Amino acid sequence: MKSKIIKKSLVVLLFLCFVSKTKAQSNDLNLINFITIQNLSEDISFFEGKLILENSEVLTGNISINHNNKEDYETILQTDKGYAYISNEDIASITLFGSENDELYKSEFVKFENSNKFYRELYKKDDANAIYDLLEQPFDNKTMNDVYVLEDNELISINNFWSSGPKKDVINYINKRDGTNYKRKDFETLNELLSKL
Repeated sequence: MKSKIIKKSLVVLLFLCFVSKTKAQSNDLNLINFITIQNLSEDISFFEGKLILENSEVLTGNISINHNNKEDYETILQTDKGYAYISNEDIASITLFGSENDELYKSEFVKFENSNKFYRELYKKDDANAIYDLLEQPFDNKTMNDVYVLEDNELISINNFWSSGPKKDVINYINKRDGTNYKRKDFETLNELLSKL
């Protein structure tokens, strides 16, 4: 008699697990493509933001970008429902928000054809000319050494090992392209420099 009750209980439990899993998959996060994170390293930085999936679904929460998982890159989304990995392949675009001295700002992150990484947009002159880097936080007037220029639909690294940093790399690029002779002292802010693109 006890074994029949135990078997029936197991069947009911399995059924409830299946029903709850099916229901969870139809929730906002479309959990079919997500892997729930059990343990997160404490050194991961999250920023408030939104991401737009390739299917046009918009998700908001705290976001951490470009986590390497074998040959793929993934983004971690934290919402009130928990944490989830989302393959960068499934994401169309990401926007992160930040603030400095009570001023709010946002940074756009985009992918390019030959890469599954998201690049931070530092400055966009138009659809064919822009500057990017690989820093994975909202733009706060700091750049990373890997600076890229989008020119004629091609992403070009302008990082030079021998230069003194990304600002100098951008100055060297502009000087070479335009035949000018700008120096660091000619630009009070990074935005002023980037506007010369």
